[in-house]
Amino acid sequence: MIELTVDSTGLNSHYDLTDEIAAHLRASDAGDGLAGVFAHGSTVGLTIMRYEQGAVTDLLRTLERIAPDDGNRYLHELTTGDPNGFSHLKSSLLGTSVLVPFRDGEPAMSPTHRVVLFDFDLKPATRRIFLDPPRPHRKDPA
Repeated sequence: MIELTVDSTGLNSHYDLTDEIAAHLRASDAGDGLAGVFAHGSTVGLTIMRYEQGAVTDLLRTLERIAPDDGNRYLHELTTGDPNGFSHLKSSLLGTSVLVPFRDGEPAMSPTHRVVLFDFDLKPATRRIFLDPPRPHRKDPA
């Protein structure tokens, strides 16, 4: 298991992890297959998307319509005293893991698609991301 960290500024921040994931997978001698990527935390989300400002804004607007941060209290706040119920909902909607196809030492995705971490929480935090690389290529016995 490989661990990455991201120093996040919080509330709707987003980070393209694709190049760092690819570099770690290459360094681990990952073979062809699916790499599991998991973001640790209940107020973050992972997705594979076309990473450009329009798509990011569209996604954040859509999540805001579903789970608004509009000052209304969520039951989460009533039970925990933590005013970030919307953050937990957005994380659950987006999910915290993705599978990245990896072939010939590179992510086997469209060049415009990127692995993106979103942080929905109210405050900055160091976020942990775990990679489960495909098994290394087998070396044929000589």
